[in-house]
Amino acid sequence: MMEKLIAMYEKGGITADHLVAECLRLIDPQCPELVLGALPPEVLERMLKYVNDFRPRRMRSNYGIQPAADQIEAAKHWIEAKVAS
Repeated sequence: MMEKLIAMYEKGGITADHLVAECLRLIDPQCPELVLGALPPEVLERMLKYVNDFRPRRMRSNYGIQPAADQIEAAKHWIEAKVAS
């Protein structure tokens, strides 16, 4: 699934924001690296902005079901620990 989403992004089939939304919903909060580890740096930067601006129960995009709060927190902590530092 991740390979397909990344290929769609690289070919211009989806935007970075769409990829962020799709990936956030795939995150296992216990092991976010399975999803996040494959993403290009520019997408991780977009994701960090998304998770920092996230407000529970407020729609942030129209890309389907919104990610759960634990998925958002797992992504934020992983990105800050692995990439942003």
